[in-house]
Amino acid sequence: MHPAPLKAARRPGFLLSALAALLLAGLAQVAVAGTPGVDLPPLPGPTPPVAVPQVHEERLPNGLTLIVVPRPGVPLVSARLLLRGGALADPPRHAGLAELTANLLGKGAWRGGRRVDAATLVRQAEALGASLDAGAGATSLGVAMTVTTPHLDEALALIADVVRRPLLAANELERSRAQMADGLRLALADPSALASMVARRVHWGVRPEGAITTPASLARLTPADVRAFHRRWARPDQAALLLSGDVDLPLARRLAQRWFGSWPQPGGPAPVVEAREPVSQAASTVLLQLPGAGQSSVALVGGFSTQGDDDRRIGQVANAVLGGGYSSRLNQEVRIRRGLAYGAGSRGEAGERGGMWLARTQTDHRNAPQVLQVMRAEVARLAEQPPGAEELAARKASLVGGFARQLDTTAGLGAAVGELWVQRRPLESLGTLPAQIEAVQAAQVADYARRRWAAVTLRAVVVGDLAEVAPEPGFDPQALRLDVAELDLERPDLRSPPR
Repeated sequence: MHPAPLKAARRPGFLLSALAALLLAGLAQVAVAGTPGVDLPPLPGPTPPVAVPQVHEERLPNGLTLIVVPRPGVPLVSARLLLRGGALADPPRHAGLAELTANLLGKGAWRGGRRVDAATLVRQAEALGASLDAGAGATSLGVAMTVTTPHLDEALALIADVVRRPLLAANELERSRAQMADGLRLALADPSALASMVARRVHWGVRPEGAITTPASLARLTPADVRAFHRRWARPDQAALLLSGDVDLPLARRLAQRWFGSWPQPGGPAPVVEAREPVSQAASTVLLQLPGAGQSSVALVGGFSTQGDDDRRIGQVANAVLGGGYSSRLNQEVRIRRGLAYGAGSRGEAGERGGMWLARTQTDHRNAPQVLQVMRAEVARLAEQPPGAEELAARKASLVGGFARQLDTTAGLGAAVGELWVQRRPLESLGTLPAQIEAVQAAQVADYARRRWAAVTLRAVVVGDLAEVAPEPGFDPQALRLDVAELDLERPDLRSPPR
């Protein structure tokens, strides 16, 4: 026997094991004794104060509102011209008219007495180092540009022409209609988008807030409809020019008067968008069969605060606890603990006379009943188990941080102030949000969940290939069951009439 060579042959492995043990011990020591922010993630600190610039508001003689939010330092200015109106002003059975009108604003205008087509407008905007963005929301529509300060005069001239003197050409209308129809076809084949549409209709019922643009409503829109909508809402006493960034009040006044001062105010009273309270669909659960869908979308919809409610900030915090981000309760339970989806979240939408809260996720068809039960259980749990101090502080910090990031850009700052104008809320209230969020208490969050999201008031929508789901407990036996071929989003009962 030769024990010495055998012992020597084993030594390299022994040394490697010893070295590995020492390395692991060293790493463990570093992990224990590491410096936050250097060796370890930084420790959470107090929420930094949010710097909110002063907002100036005044009116031109023709009724146009001028809003200026100076932020010197970076030579950029965001300019937006907002008009009251929006999707809530769409006539019955003409859903999509506000959006179509907004799209056409940037598709041609009279400039200097000449017709300028869409391609030329794009080139003129690009020559200013910008793009011309047009769109419509629930209660407003308008156009916006962000330019360097020396180009502000030219940018406002362009905005004034496309809003005051758009071509609204028939060929561009057909092109925009076709693009919107293509987007609708994709949405109607997407379980997530379709679930959101059905949930909105289920929550609001026949109210204008529940109207959904459909291929049928798009097909009804005519050039005369678009021109009438523009005449009705494009008037200075229903408009706001909002400038945020490197601009002072005297310059803003001169430019506003130069490009918008001659805009005549039409006779007669200004039109008004009539907001109404929701009237929910009778069925508490809607199950929509979408053959061939890759996954099922599961949604819960309920009430939310109105724009003027005292508890609106409490609702924002409650929503953040439930579905606001990766650490929210819905995502923790549905994704992290159970692995039933890639993510789950929720959002609150405050209107003038009512609000809507929507929670949503996507999952395997066979898991849809379980996911719906889990989501309902988490909503109920919030009413009984208020967030702890650490959880509440994190959700508040997320909300305040998101608000601060929005104000970091001139465009985000302008959008935040513009939202207040559209809602007819005091512009100086912009700076009160952080303090209002920080003042929310855990008991208020639980109370909000009990009042707004009681189980009997929540509606559920599941969209997917439900033929794969066994008829077991989990879905409401009284659920409204529809095939996507039967769905009619223009009808109160969601069902197409028999032919």
